[in-house]
Amino acid sequence: MKILADSNIFIDFWKRPDQMLIDTFASEDVVICGVVRAELMHGAKSHADLDRINVLLDEFDTLELEESDWKALGDELYALRTNGITVPFQDAIIALLAVKNGIPVWTRDIHFSHMQRVLPDLKLY
Repeated sequence: MKILADSNIFIDFWKRPDQMLIDTFASEDVVICGVVRAELMHGAKSHADLDRINVLLDEFDTLELEESDWKALGDELYALRTNGITVPFQDAIIALLAVKNGIPVWTRDIHFSHMQRVLPDLKLY
């Protein structure tokens, strides 16, 4: 199954790989998006670390935003806000890409379960 991994999954895997993380990376078709790449690059400790992160992430297929996605993202953010749910902008992008591609988000971030109350098509892994 194809799943969109959030940056916290990679951070946990790199810092404290547990068996569930190892098994999921081995058995599922994990993909990323530009937001996840940027977040992980932002956390690089050195130029060498930045290069290592990019080499590792190059192994994953990447979901891209299209021009028409910006309106859909604005609609999504409006729906979330008017239902009392405030989430980081980058998490809204990840949710949009997951819904658009019909795949679940693999995350350990509580924001996504809050978003599900307003975005019923958002699935979590």
